Amino acid sequence: MKRTLLSCISVFCFHTILFGQLFTTKNTINGLTGDRPYNIATGIIDGDALPDIIIANYNETSSEIEWYKNNGDGTFTSQPLIANSILGIGGLKLVDLNNDTFNDIVLTGYENDTVAWFSNNGLGVFTFEANLSTTVSGAAGIAVADLDNNNTPDVAVTANTGNEIVWFSNNGTGIFTYGGVLDNTITAPGSINFKDIDADNDLDAVVSNSNFDLCQVNILRSTFTQDGMVNGYTKDSPPVTTNKYYMFNANFADVDGDANLDILATDVSYNDNPAGAYWYEFNGATYDEKQFTTTIANPSVMQFIDVDEDGLKDILISNGQAEAIQNGNTDLVWFKNTGSGEDTATRFGTENIIDTTQSQVFVYSLADFDLDGDPDIASLAYNQDDLNWFDNLFYNTLGIDESIFSAVSIYPNPTSNRLNFKGIYENIEVSVFDILGKKILTSDIEVGHSIDVSNLKSGVYILKINGINKTFKIVKE
Repeated sequence: MKRTLLSCISVFCFHTILFGQLFTTKNTINGLTGDRPYNIATGIIDGDALPDIIIANYNETSSEIEWYKNNGDGTFTSQPLIANSILGIGGLKLVDLNNDTFNDIVLTGYENDTVAWFSNNGLGVFTFEANLSTTVSGAAGIAVADLDNNNTPDVAVTANTGNEIVWFSNNGTGIFTYGGVLDNTITAPGSINFKDIDADNDLDAVVSNSNFDLCQVNILRSTFTQDGMVNGYTKDSPPVTTNKYYMFNANFADVDGDANLDILATDVSYNDNPAGAYWYEFNGATYDEKQFTTTIANPSVMQFIDVDEDGLKDILISNGQAEAIQNGNTDLVWFKNTGSGEDTATRFGTENIIDTTQSQVFVYSLADFDLDGDPDIASLAYNQDDLNWFDNLFYNTLGIDESIFSAVSIYPNPTSNRLNFKGIYENIEVSVFDILGKKILTSDIEVGHSIDVSNLKSGVYILKINGINKTFKIVKE
């Protein structure tokens, strides 16, 4: 039987946002998830325009993949388990792998060396499709990216105990073939993420490793050639950083807006060794390390996203410390981007505390769960087996009269060029999101005007009128 899991929305939602109080207090979705929840992803699963939640736990004998349907009213309903046969799930992604416009699941099983994917029929019913491999030793970090430039989502996986990074080529329909080894020089590779760091039209990688006391962050540059083959990656020397204690995550981000990709990385550490959240800026030869001043004792995941809708991406950091509650430490914080400055204190100032009530928030994800135009947070408390969410209050304070827009419609739909609005009698701001919930377009629409969507790829998108609960599913031809 399905269980409706209520979220108690804070009565403070309508208060003016002051002193960093951008988010509500914790709203518990499920206080009894599978043991040690460790992975989370958000996106539209059942085609209703509401971002749903996928989680997976890390258990050596029975890891569960759970999904939670967003009801649109601040509550989520747990659905039947997707699977429990992948052991020690170390990485999980929600992405359309077979080009049917529905979000599928690809994940890693550390304990049984497995990389597997499950297809979604568009209604939230998942079916096991295939093991990409059962021989990736200590399958851990996972990334989905077009590595061979054929416009299909490929998969890269770090083999934590095998000391290598491998990849699998997707033919576009969800059929994968082993692509080979991207790197075998990094000991105990963990997280992996891709972007084109050198503007040569192929995807490079940033990799963190978990080799205790000798941890590094490395850049791997693609040697892709136009014959359609991935011929390997070359590792930058020296590394971005060395001699850390447990580099949990690393990602590319243009932190200072200079059009050059920097690195954001977290050292979750262990025991009483130093931990930290770092911004690494390339100085032309090496990377300058800049540390965030935070009450987060063991930073685990740092994300770069605009949470206060001012056009500048901010910093969010979570705490991987098991005793966070007992020690009185914070579990989630955010830093506001000021738009200027070359150090963390100047560009981001002091932290704003979001939550102090969870234990070991290794991971979290952002999506606009209530469709009000701003990114909310879903987080996992690994040490408590909790799934929670925090409502972003930015648009709750604007006081927009939704009745004005009750009769709004759009046309034509499907469209190849422009979308027109009917029933609009004042200027509005709209945003367009892909099926993963990622914002890809924002536009101010004046009365009588339309929005240009000609540059969007063909597919299904969600258009939202910001500030109110009004959304449309659109099809770009």
